[in-house]
Amino acid sequence: MVMDGVAKKGFPVVGVIFLILAVVKFLQGDDWVVWAILGFLFGGFGVFGLAKRDDGAGQ
Repeated sequence: MVMDGVAKKGFPVVGVIFLILAVVKFLQGDDWVVWAILGFLFGGFGVFGLAKRDDGAGQ
C-alpha cells in the first residue's frame, strides 16, 4: 500500500521535536527523561539510521 511506504520512508518529525525538547530541558536542568521517552516512542531515534537504510530493502 502507499501509506506503508510513506510510513517507512518518512522523516519522524514528531519524534525529532520531542528529542530536541529533551535536549533543551536537559540543558535547562529540568525534567527531560519524559521527553526523551516520547521521542523514542514517536520514532525520533530513527533519524540516526536514515543514512544506513537501503532504498530497495522493503521491496
